[in-house]
Amino acid sequence: MNVAEYIVNYLEDKNIDTVFGVVGGALLWICKALGESKSIKPIFTNHEQAAAMAADGWARISGKPGVVFAINGPGMTNTITGITQAWVDSSPVILITGNSNLKSVQYERKVGVRQYGTQDVRADKLMESITKKYFLLDDAAKVGKCLEDAYQIAVSGRPGPVCIEIPINIQGALVPDNILEKTDICEIEDTLMDTNSSVVKAVIEKLVSAKRPLILAGQGIRLSNSVDLFRSFVEKNQIPVVNSRMGIDSIETDSRYFVGRAGNHGSRSAHFALQTCDFLLILGSRMAPNTTGYDVGKFSQQSYKTLVDVDITELNKFGIKIDQKVHMDLYTFLEKADKELGEKNNVNQNIWIDWVTCCNNWEKKYPIMQSNYYSKDEISTYRVVEIISNMAGAEDLIISDTGSCCSIVAQVWQVKKNQRVFISGGLSAMGYWATAMGLALANKGEGQVICFVGDGSLQMNIHELATIRKYGLPIKLFVINNSGYQFVRMSQAAYGIEPPFGTNIDRGVPIPNTARIVEAYGLNYSCCNMTENLTDVISYVLRSCEAEICEIFVAKEQEVCPRLKSVACEDGTFISPDFANLYPFLDEDTLKNELDAALNCGDQI
Repeated sequence: MNVAEYIVNYLEDKNIDTVFGVVGGALLWICKALGESKSIKPIFTNHEQAAAMAADGWARISGKPGVVFAINGPGMTNTITGITQAWVDSSPVILITGNSNLKSVQYERKVGVRQYGTQDVRADKLMESITKKYFLLDDAAKVGKCLEDAYQIAVSGRPGPVCIEIPINIQGALVPDNILEKTDICEIEDTLMDTNSSVVKAVIEKLVSAKRPLILAGQGIRLSNSVDLFRSFVEKNQIPVVNSRMGIDSIETDSRYFVGRAGNHGSRSAHFALQTCDFLLILGSRMAPNTTGYDVGKFSQQSYKTLVDVDITELNKFGIKIDQKVHMDLYTFLEKADKELGEKNNVNQNIWIDWVTCCNNWEKKYPIMQSNYYSKDEISTYRVVEIISNMAGAEDLIISDTGSCCSIVAQVWQVKKNQRVFISGGLSAMGYWATAMGLALANKGEGQVICFVGDGSLQMNIHELATIRKYGLPIKLFVINNSGYQFVRMSQAAYGIEPPFGTNIDRGVPIPNTARIVEAYGLNYSCCNMTENLTDVISYVLRSCEAEICEIFVAKEQEVCPRLKSVACEDGTFISPDFANLYPFLDEDTLKNELDAALNCGDQI
């Protein structure tokens, strides 16, 4: 077999039955081999960005690397946004990109010319900064080792994308017989992680001596397949939990120990808990500014902070002072921690009851949903998300594109038992909704895919409505129409930029008629612009067995609240607020009383 056939055979052996991409001359032999496969279904998107995003979504559900194929030059560069998304959000994706003849590629790189062959672009320089590893396959005899390395690197440790560039003449080259039966075992180069139980014991010693312990749960819990173990650990040991945005589905919202979600668009209860806990156990969160606020010195200053992460660079990066760093896989850590706590017979978690009650009281006293969101005059995005959340099934997959709908979903969504919630946490790319295609193709369960997207973000991958139609993907796409880029409008208004620039349909933003576009693509369209019809319209869409595009015309100036809101100074600098005091700001006495309420918890220790 040739290299292209070997690659397809390898993917088949790994039970990867779906790949994504756009064909072209530089992938001639790869495409031929894929076309001859009896078990791999190629999904042809209308843009390589969407192919990479869909591969990302497929990987997150299937648990295997998502595979995307693209030609050299513009095909490869078009994948960059999707590959970067997988890089920052830790999703295993393998990008296979073609190129010109190997001699041309080598000459171009040796001499340093800007370009030699048509469409030639330096994939190595572009991809090395957004992948775990870049490979140039320059010898047919190396194909087995290259593939196994790429696969294992993508899924090991902190997952992420890899890129394999294959010149056209190498794709068609015959693979030597001596490697057809045996592939070298990949040796992952990684910093050794902690395995000593004494490390975990030291963490537990700090935990059991705390009066007000709190867990900040990040995406690492999901990436390490630790969700069930984590939920059991929390319930058994009665420890309150705050989620980062990417860790949103690590715990059910109706758990007594769920406090809220942290960050620039979090909840007051979560921020109160973070600013009053005395021990903060951070599990698999990279502590991004979107979680901690941009003035990191104000984040949970009073607490002793322990960070557990599989990525050693996250333990050592600049920013928040971490008192105790544990380089360990979270599944291993939680198993050892649970055992360690179980052996401490003198520990009685009843000492934390007052603290848990205090957190519960904050959550009830300061709900996200406000009375004005139920106005009959105009539809609030908050109300839209609440209704859909209430109707969604316990097996559903929920995804939100960036913008105001993303922040509101992160605040409002009530996570049920087996729901998955996907948000573009690191890149926050408009057009992220295309990831829903991969979710739908990998979804083998009973749930459906529910996707939120703004009218502006929809346009960034509008061509993929054709892909949804072509492959019969039953995605429920709720288009939140707020006449442009409302989230940016809100930021501009907060800092005195009037009139808003480049954010409104009536000020030049070219957003077309969604209904006509959906009709042209042959998909079902419905809409709602009256509050009294909202529940019925949403119910109709969710009951459908087909793809549905539902446009909801919401309040144009819907603020996202509560939120961390900086104050702009005359010299152009910003003053960050107290992390505990989200906007709309509480008066000083109220804020002090709320924080003081926690300080009395655990006095019996």
